[in-house]
Amino acid sequence: MLSILGNANEDGTIDMKDVEYTESIILGSGNPTRFADATGDNSIDMLDVTKTELISLGKAKELTLVDGVGRQVNVALPVKNIIPTDYRTTETLLALGTGDMIVGVDRAFHERMDEFGLLDLPEVAVHGKSVDYEMVLTLKPDIVLLPLSQAENAEDIAKNLPNTAVVSMGLSSQKTIDSDLTTMGFVLGKEKEANELISWMQRYEDLVSEQTRDLKSDDMPTFYYEYMSGGDENWWVITPEDPSAGKVAEGAGGHNIAAGLAGTSVEVDPEWIIVKNPDFMFADLMKGFDSGPGKTEEDMENLLAKVLSGRPGFERVNAVKNNNVYLVDRDVIGGPRWVIGRIYFAKCMHPELFEDINPEEIHKEYLKKFHNLEVSGTWVYPLPE
Repeated sequence: MLSILGNANEDGTIDMKDVEYTESIILGSGNPTRFADATGDNSIDMLDVTKTELISLGKAKELTLVDGVGRQVNVALPVKNIIPTDYRTTETLLALGTGDMIVGVDRAFHERMDEFGLLDLPEVAVHGKSVDYEMVLTLKPDIVLLPLSQAENAEDIAKNLPNTAVVSMGLSSQKTIDSDLTTMGFVLGKEKEANELISWMQRYEDLVSEQTRDLKSDDMPTFYYEYMSGGDENWWVITPEDPSAGKVAEGAGGHNIAAGLAGTSVEVDPEWIIVKNPDFMFADLMKGFDSGPGKTEEDMENLLAKVLSGRPGFERVNAVKNNNVYLVDRDVIGGPRWVIGRIYFAKCMHPELFEDINPEEIHKEYLKKFHNLEVSGTWVYPLPE
Protein backbone atom coordinates (compact mmCIF):
# COMPACT_ATOMS: atom_id res chain seq x y z
CA MET A 1 0.00 0.00 0.00
CA LEU A 2 1.28 3.45 -0.93
CA SER A 3 0.43 5.44 2.23
CA ILE A 4 0.40 8.91 0.71
CA LEU A 5 -2.55 11.26 0.47
CA GLY A 6 -3.43 11.47 -3.21
CA ASN A 7 -3.30 7.72 -3.76
CA ALA A 8 -7.03 7.86 -4.40
CA ASN A 9 -7.41 4.47 -6.09
CA GLU A 10 -5.04 2.89 -3.52
CA ASP A 11 -2.65 1.26 -5.97
CA GLY A 12 1.15 1.40 -5.89
CA THR A 13 1.67 4.91 -7.25
CA ILE A 14 0.10 8.33 -7.80
CA ASP A 15 -0.72 9.11 -11.43
CA MET A 16 -3.51 10.48 -13.61
CA LYS A 17 -5.67 7.47 -12.73
CA ASP A 18 -5.81 8.86 -9.19
CA VAL A 19 -6.80 12.26 -10.56
CA GLU A 20 -9.63 10.64 -12.52
CA TYR A 21 -10.72 8.58 -9.51
CA THR A 22 -10.83 11.66 -7.29
CA GLU A 23 -13.01 13.38 -9.88
CA SER A 24 -15.32 10.36 -9.88
CA ILE A 25 -15.70 10.63 -6.10
CA ILE A 26 -16.66 14.28 -6.41
CA LEU A 27 -19.21 13.41 -9.12
CA GLY A 28 -20.68 10.68 -6.93
CA SER A 29 -19.78 7.63 -9.04
CA GLY A 30 -16.69 6.62 -7.09
CA ASN A 31 -16.45 5.45 -3.49
CA PRO A 32 -14.41 7.73 -1.19
CA THR A 33 -11.11 6.21 -0.09
CA ARG A 34 -8.77 6.92 2.79
CA PHE A 35 -6.11 8.57 0.63
CA ALA A 36 -8.30 10.53 -1.79
CA ASP A 37 -8.12 13.59 0.47
CA ALA A 38 -4.80 14.78 -0.97
CA THR A 39 -4.84 18.08 0.92
CA GLY A 40 -5.67 16.43 4.24
CA ASP A 41 -8.46 18.87 5.06
CA ASN A 42 -11.11 16.16 5.63
CA SER A 43 -12.93 17.08 2.42
CA ILE A 44 -12.66 15.66 -1.08
CA ASP A 45 -13.02 18.44 -3.65
CA MET A 46 -11.29 20.05 -6.62
CA LEU A 47 -8.37 21.12 -4.42
CA ASP A 48 -7.58 17.44 -4.02
CA VAL A 49 -7.78 16.93 -7.78
CA THR A 50 -5.26 19.75 -8.27
CA LYS A 51 -2.93 18.48 -5.54
CA THR A 52 -3.05 14.90 -6.86
CA GLU A 53 -2.28 16.11 -10.37
CA LEU A 54 0.71 18.11 -9.14
CA ILE A 55 2.04 15.06 -7.28
CA SER A 56 1.56 12.84 -10.32
CA LEU A 57 3.46 15.32 -12.53
CA GLY A 58 6.30 15.70 -10.04
CA LYS A 59 5.47 19.38 -9.49
CA ALA A 60 4.13 19.27 -5.92
CA LYS A 61 6.12 21.21 -3.34
CA GLU A 62 5.01 18.91 -0.56
CA LEU A 63 2.98 15.79 0.09
CA THR A 64 1.46 14.12 3.12
CA LEU A 65 2.28 10.56 4.08
CA VAL A 66 0.65 8.39 6.71
CA ASP A 67 3.38 6.79 8.76
CA GLY A 68 3.46 3.39 10.43
CA VAL A 69 1.35 4.47 13.38
CA GLY A 70 -1.20 6.50 11.43
CA ARG A 71 0.31 9.96 11.87
CA GLN A 72 -0.11 12.34 8.93
CA VAL A 73 3.25 13.94 8.22
CA ASN A 74 3.87 16.71 5.68
CA VAL A 75 7.08 16.27 3.69
CA ALA A 76 8.66 19.08 1.67
CA LEU A 77 9.77 18.08 -1.84
CA PRO A 78 12.20 17.23 -3.20
CA VAL A 79 13.74 15.33 -0.30
CA LYS A 80 17.50 15.83 -0.27
CA ASN A 81 18.74 14.83 3.20
CA ILE A 82 17.51 12.09 5.53
CA ILE A 83 18.50 10.71 8.92
CA PRO A 84 17.50 7.15 9.87
CA THR A 85 17.78 6.74 13.64
CA ASP A 86 17.76 2.94 13.55
CA TYR A 87 20.54 0.87 12.01
CA ARG A 88 18.31 -1.67 10.27
CA THR A 89 16.33 1.17 8.68
CA THR A 90 19.64 2.55 7.44
CA GLU A 91 20.47 -0.74 5.72
CA THR A 92 17.08 -0.77 3.99
CA LEU A 93 17.53 2.79 2.75
CA LEU A 94 21.02 2.01 1.47
CA ALA A 95 19.53 -0.87 -0.54
CA LEU A 96 17.52 1.81 -2.39
CA GLY A 97 20.67 3.68 -3.34
CA THR A 98 20.19 6.57 -0.91
CA GLY A 99 23.74 6.65 0.47
CA ASP A 100 24.30 10.21 -0.75
CA MET A 101 21.10 11.38 0.97
CA ILE A 102 21.89 10.08 4.47
CA VAL A 103 23.57 12.76 6.59
CA GLY A 104 23.50 11.11 10.03
CA VAL A 105 23.12 7.67 11.59
CA ASP A 106 22.61 6.05 14.98
CA ARG A 107 25.48 4.68 17.02
CA ALA A 108 24.34 1.09 16.54
CA PHE A 109 24.85 1.41 12.77
CA HIS A 110 28.55 2.15 13.24
CA GLU A 111 28.86 -0.57 15.86
CA ARG A 112 26.88 -3.27 14.07
CA MET A 113 27.05 -2.53 10.35
CA ASP A 114 30.33 -0.85 9.56
CA GLU A 115 30.61 -3.06 6.46
CA PHE A 116 28.00 -0.80 4.84
CA GLY A 117 30.21 2.29 5.14
CA LEU A 118 29.07 5.81 6.13
CA LEU A 119 31.77 5.66 8.80
CA ASP A 120 32.42 9.40 8.58
CA LEU A 121 28.81 10.39 9.30
CA PRO A 122 27.93 11.79 12.74
CA GLU A 123 26.01 9.70 15.24
CA VAL A 124 22.79 11.50 16.12
CA ALA A 125 20.86 8.86 18.07
CA VAL A 126 21.07 5.50 19.81
CA HIS A 127 18.67 3.02 18.22
CA GLY A 128 16.01 5.70 17.78
CA LYS A 129 16.48 6.93 21.36
CA SER A 130 18.51 9.80 22.84
CA VAL A 131 18.22 11.94 19.73
CA ASP A 132 20.85 14.70 19.61
CA TYR A 133 18.54 17.53 18.60
CA GLU A 134 21.31 20.10 18.23
CA MET A 135 23.26 17.87 15.86
CA VAL A 136 20.15 16.99 13.84
CA LEU A 137 19.22 20.65 13.43
CA THR A 138 22.77 21.41 12.31
CA LEU A 139 22.52 18.72 9.61
CA LYS A 140 19.15 20.09 8.37
CA PRO A 141 17.51 16.82 7.27
CA ASP A 142 14.22 16.89 5.41
CA ILE A 143 13.15 13.64 7.08
CA VAL A 144 14.08 11.95 10.35
CA LEU A 145 13.01 8.30 10.39
CA LEU A 146 12.15 6.59 13.66
CA PRO A 147 11.68 2.84 14.15
CA LEU A 148 8.20 1.71 15.14
CA SER A 149 9.56 0.83 18.58
CA GLN A 150 9.97 4.57 19.23
CA ALA A 151 6.67 5.67 17.70
CA GLU A 152 5.30 6.80 21.07
CA ASN A 153 8.06 9.42 21.19
CA ALA A 154 7.48 10.73 17.66
CA GLU A 155 5.42 13.76 18.64
CA ASP A 156 7.86 14.84 21.34
CA ILE A 157 10.79 14.43 18.97
CA ALA A 158 8.94 16.37 16.26
CA LYS A 159 8.39 19.31 18.67
CA ASN A 160 12.15 19.55 19.11
CA LEU A 161 12.85 19.41 15.36
CA PRO A 162 10.92 22.25 13.69
CA ASN A 163 10.76 22.25 9.89
CA THR A 164 11.67 18.55 9.86
CA ALA A 165 9.35 15.69 8.93
CA VAL A 166 9.57 13.10 11.72
CA VAL A 167 8.30 9.79 10.37
CA SER A 168 7.86 6.46 12.15
CA MET A 169 8.25 3.53 9.76
CA GLY A 170 8.77 -0.23 10.07
CA LEU A 171 11.40 -0.58 7.35
CA SER A 172 13.09 -3.36 9.33
CA SER A 173 10.03 -5.52 9.94
CA GLN A 174 8.88 -8.36 7.68
CA LYS A 175 5.28 -7.45 8.43
CA THR A 176 5.48 -3.89 7.11
CA ILE A 177 8.56 -3.63 4.91
CA ASP A 178 6.80 -3.96 1.54
CA SER A 179 4.27 -1.19 2.16
CA ASP A 180 6.83 1.08 3.82
CA LEU A 181 9.29 0.56 0.98
CA THR A 182 6.57 1.50 -1.49
CA THR A 183 5.85 4.69 0.43
CA MET A 184 9.45 5.74 1.07
CA GLY A 185 10.49 4.83 -2.48
CA PHE A 186 7.88 7.27 -3.78
CA VAL A 187 8.79 10.02 -1.31
CA LEU A 188 12.53 9.72 -2.00
CA GLY A 189 12.21 9.46 -5.76
CA LYS A 190 13.37 5.82 -5.63
CA GLU A 191 10.26 4.05 -6.92
CA LYS A 192 12.17 1.91 -9.41
CA GLU A 193 14.69 0.81 -6.78
CA ALA A 194 11.97 0.07 -4.23
CA ASN A 195 10.01 -2.04 -6.72
CA GLU A 196 13.16 -3.94 -7.65
CA LEU A 197 13.93 -4.72 -4.01
CA ILE A 198 10.35 -5.75 -3.28
CA SER A 199 10.34 -8.02 -6.34
CA TRP A 200 13.61 -9.62 -5.23
CA MET A 201 12.20 -10.38 -1.78
CA GLN A 202 8.95 -11.67 -3.29
CA ARG A 203 10.82 -14.06 -5.57
CA TYR A 204 12.45 -15.84 -2.65
CA GLU A 205 9.35 -15.67 -0.48
CA ASP A 206 7.50 -17.43 -3.28
CA LEU A 207 10.30 -19.98 -3.57
CA VAL A 208 9.86 -21.05 0.07
CA SER A 209 6.08 -21.14 -0.32
CA GLU A 210 6.40 -23.30 -3.42
CA GLN A 211 8.80 -25.76 -1.83
CA THR A 212 6.74 -26.19 1.34
CA ARG A 213 3.20 -25.95 -0.01
CA ASP A 214 2.57 -29.71 -0.04
CA LEU A 215 3.66 -30.22 3.56
CA LYS A 216 0.96 -31.56 5.82
CA SER A 217 0.76 -30.46 9.43
CA ASP A 218 2.21 -33.78 10.62
CA ASP A 219 5.20 -33.24 8.32
CA MET A 220 6.11 -29.99 10.05
CA PRO A 221 8.55 -30.24 12.98
CA THR A 222 8.19 -28.13 16.11
CA PHE A 223 10.70 -25.43 16.92
CA TYR A 224 11.72 -23.20 19.82
CA TYR A 225 12.88 -19.74 18.76
CA GLU A 226 14.75 -18.15 21.64
CA TYR A 227 14.91 -14.39 22.06
CA MET A 228 18.36 -12.81 22.56
CA SER A 229 20.35 -15.98 23.17
CA GLY A 230 23.83 -15.72 24.59
CA GLY A 231 23.01 -13.10 27.19
CA ASP A 232 21.48 -13.32 30.64
CA GLU A 233 17.91 -13.76 29.40
CA ASN A 234 18.00 -17.44 28.54
CA TRP A 235 14.33 -18.23 28.78
CA TRP A 236 12.51 -15.87 26.46
CA VAL A 237 10.66 -17.28 23.48
CA ILE A 238 9.74 -15.46 20.25
CA THR A 239 6.09 -15.96 19.34
CA PRO A 240 4.49 -15.91 15.87
CA GLU A 241 3.07 -12.47 16.80
CA ASP A 242 6.50 -10.84 16.70
CA PRO A 243 6.31 -8.59 13.59
CA SER A 244 9.90 -9.24 12.62
CA ALA A 245 11.59 -12.45 13.75
CA GLY A 246 8.36 -14.24 14.62
CA LYS A 247 6.77 -13.54 11.24
CA VAL A 248 9.94 -14.62 9.44
CA ALA A 249 9.88 -18.03 11.08
CA GLU A 250 6.25 -18.51 10.10
CA GLY A 251 5.80 -20.03 6.67
CA ALA A 252 9.10 -21.91 6.84
CA GLY A 253 7.46 -25.30 7.35
CA GLY A 254 7.45 -25.68 11.12
CA HIS A 255 5.28 -25.23 14.20
CA ASN A 256 6.40 -22.61 16.74
CA ILE A 257 5.92 -24.03 20.24
CA ALA A 258 5.12 -20.49 21.42
CA ALA A 259 2.01 -20.24 19.23
CA GLY A 260 -0.90 -19.08 21.35
CA LEU A 261 1.19 -17.25 23.95
CA ALA A 262 0.24 -13.61 24.42
CA GLY A 263 2.89 -11.13 23.35
CA THR A 264 5.82 -11.00 20.94
CA SER A 265 8.53 -12.30 23.26
CA VAL A 266 7.51 -14.11 26.43
CA GLU A 267 9.49 -15.27 29.44
CA VAL A 268 8.97 -18.98 30.03
CA ASP A 269 10.10 -21.60 32.49
CA PRO A 270 12.85 -23.87 31.14
CA GLU A 271 10.80 -26.88 32.22
CA TRP A 272 8.05 -25.70 29.83
CA ILE A 273 10.51 -25.93 26.94
CA ILE A 274 11.69 -29.36 28.02
CA VAL A 275 8.10 -30.62 28.21
CA LYS A 276 7.30 -29.14 24.79
CA ASN A 277 10.37 -31.02 23.51
CA PRO A 278 10.88 -29.08 20.25
CA ASP A 279 12.50 -30.80 17.28
CA PHE A 280 14.53 -27.70 16.42
CA MET A 281 15.94 -24.75 18.34
CA PHE A 282 16.87 -21.41 16.80
CA ALA A 283 18.96 -19.08 18.95
CA ASP A 284 18.45 -15.39 18.23
CA LEU A 285 21.69 -13.39 18.14
CA MET A 286 20.36 -9.85 18.24
CA LYS A 287 23.14 -7.89 19.90
CA GLY A 288 26.10 -9.19 17.92
CA PHE A 289 27.37 -11.95 20.18
CA ASP A 290 30.37 -12.58 17.94
CA SER A 291 28.41 -13.51 14.80
CA GLY A 292 28.16 -12.02 11.34
CA PRO A 293 30.92 -10.28 9.34
CA GLY A 294 34.41 -11.64 9.80
CA LYS A 295 33.34 -14.53 12.02
CA THR A 296 34.47 -18.06 11.22
CA GLU A 297 32.66 -21.34 11.75
CA GLU A 298 35.09 -22.03 14.60
CA ASP A 299 33.98 -18.78 16.26
CA MET A 300 30.37 -19.84 15.92
CA GLU A 301 31.08 -23.36 17.18
CA ASN A 302 32.47 -21.86 20.38
CA LEU A 303 29.48 -19.54 20.59
CA LEU A 304 27.06 -22.45 20.20
CA ALA A 305 28.73 -24.22 23.11
CA LYS A 306 28.28 -21.05 25.19
CA VAL A 307 24.62 -20.69 24.25
CA LEU A 308 23.90 -24.31 25.24
CA SER A 309 25.85 -24.21 28.49
CA GLY A 310 24.09 -24.05 31.83
CA ARG A 311 20.86 -25.64 30.63
CA PRO A 312 20.20 -28.67 32.83
CA GLY A 313 17.68 -31.01 31.26
CA PHE A 314 18.16 -29.68 27.74
CA GLU A 315 20.12 -32.78 26.83
CA ARG A 316 16.75 -34.57 26.79
CA VAL A 317 15.23 -32.18 24.22
CA ASN A 318 15.00 -33.57 20.69
CA ALA A 319 16.61 -30.48 19.18
CA VAL A 320 19.73 -30.98 21.29
CA LYS A 321 19.80 -34.78 21.06
CA ASN A 322 19.62 -34.64 17.25
CA ASN A 323 22.03 -31.71 16.81
CA ASN A 324 19.29 -29.48 15.46
CA VAL A 325 20.26 -26.31 17.34
CA TYR A 326 21.09 -23.34 15.11
CA LEU A 327 22.49 -19.88 15.79
CA VAL A 328 20.83 -17.18 13.67
CA ASP A 329 22.18 -13.63 13.49
CA ARG A 330 19.33 -11.07 13.56
CA ASP A 331 20.91 -9.25 10.59
CA VAL A 332 19.54 -11.96 8.27
CA ILE A 333 16.12 -11.66 9.88
CA GLY A 334 15.51 -7.90 9.73
CA GLY A 335 15.16 -5.49 6.83
CA PRO A 336 15.35 -6.79 3.25
CA ARG A 337 17.33 -9.80 4.44
CA TRP A 338 14.32 -11.24 6.26
CA VAL A 339 13.67 -13.54 3.33
CA ILE A 340 17.19 -14.95 3.64
CA GLY A 341 16.40 -15.83 7.23
CA ARG A 342 13.23 -17.60 6.16
CA ILE A 343 15.18 -19.66 3.63
CA TYR A 344 17.66 -20.63 6.36
CA PHE A 345 14.81 -21.68 8.67
CA ALA A 346 13.15 -23.69 5.92
CA LYS A 347 16.34 -25.45 4.84
CA CYS A 348 17.29 -26.31 8.42
CA MET A 349 13.92 -28.00 8.98
CA HIS A 350 13.48 -29.46 5.48
CA PRO A 351 16.91 -29.98 3.88
CA GLU A 352 15.44 -32.50 1.43
CA LEU A 353 13.12 -29.83 -0.03
CA PHE A 354 15.90 -27.26 -0.41
CA GLU A 355 18.73 -29.50 -1.57
CA ASP A 356 19.60 -27.27 -4.54
CA ILE A 357 19.02 -23.95 -2.75
CA ASN A 358 21.97 -22.30 -1.01
CA PRO A 359 20.97 -19.48 1.38
CA GLU A 360 24.61 -18.41 1.67
CA GLU A 361 24.73 -17.69 -2.05
CA ILE A 362 21.41 -15.83 -1.87
CA HIS A 363 22.87 -13.70 0.93
CA LYS A 364 25.91 -12.93 -1.21
CA GLU A 365 23.59 -12.08 -4.09
CA TYR A 366 21.72 -9.55 -1.95
CA LEU A 367 24.88 -7.86 -0.68
CA LYS A 368 26.34 -7.59 -4.18
CA LYS A 369 23.16 -6.62 -6.02
CA PHE A 370 21.87 -3.99 -3.62
CA HIS A 371 25.03 -2.82 -1.83
CA ASN A 372 27.89 -3.76 -4.17
CA LEU A 373 29.53 -5.56 -1.27
CA GLU A 374 31.41 -8.80 -0.85
CA VAL A 375 31.52 -9.64 2.85
CA SER A 376 32.82 -12.82 4.43
CA GLY A 377 31.43 -14.05 7.70
CA THR A 378 29.06 -16.49 9.38
CA TRP A 379 25.48 -15.47 10.09
CA VAL A 380 23.98 -18.93 10.68
CA TYR A 381 25.65 -21.92 12.33
CA PRO A 382 25.82 -24.77 11.70
CA LEU A 383 25.07 -24.30 8.04
CA PRO A 384 22.11 -26.45 6.98
CA GLU A 385 23.18 -29.49 4.97
